Amino acid sequence: MKKIVLALILFSAFSFMSQAQNEKFFRFGLHANTGFTWMKPDQDSLEYQGMKIGMGWGFIGELTLADNFSFATGFDVNYMGGKLQKLGVYQVYPPDSVPVFSKLTSNYRFQFLDIPLTLKMKTNEINYITYFARIGGSVGICLNAKADQEYSPLSGSQVLSLNDQDLKDEKKFLRANFLISGGLEYSLGGTTTALAELSFVNGLTYQLDDTKSIGNYIMLKVGIMF
Repeated sequence: MKKIVLALILFSAFSFMSQAQNEKFFRFGLHANTGFTWMKPDQDSLEYQGMKIGMGWGFIGELTLADNFSFATGFDVNYMGGKLQKLGVYQVYPPDSVPVFSKLTSNYRFQFLDIPLTLKMKTNEINYITYFARIGGSVGICLNAKADQEYSPLSGSQVLSLNDQDLKDEKKFLRANFLISGGLEYSLGGTTTALAELSFVNGLTYQLDDTKSIGNYIMLKVGIMF
């Protein structure tokens, strides 16, 4: 039995090395992206207040699984956010003021380190162009979270504005996302290609402890693969 297992291992290793010699098993690249980001409210007291422009950059890694299929991963450093408004009772002018009903408008800014885990499906090259689609998910680590906040008492008293509020005690350390995208690669010779890709990322988990909202974004990515 051990000899059979050893023979299978040796055969698999030989097949792997033969494939690696005949075609490139691992590809890598760099990219930059920009697009629209927003936060979707998931509680009655929250209201959507608009989108923001997001941007990012990152490293791409691909492991070939079979002809026209690969496992696509890497890392992305993304800057995203959104605008929300929340109605509640706040002590607008602490420490001596009486809590009052107010609208709290927050302009959120997040920095995430996202690790995509996706399956990439592609066509054969057609006139220097290869079309592809990716589907899967990503895991994000929140590196930074801040907000510009404005308290507007319903009584009509003076508005209080607070800028660059650090949300380190409210942010979630991890987030999970669903990702789907499509794009093309243009051959520059050999295995080097120019890349353009349009992606939609839908958040699956909340980004803050006391504000139940999900971050989404649509981004256009451009880059180069080697």
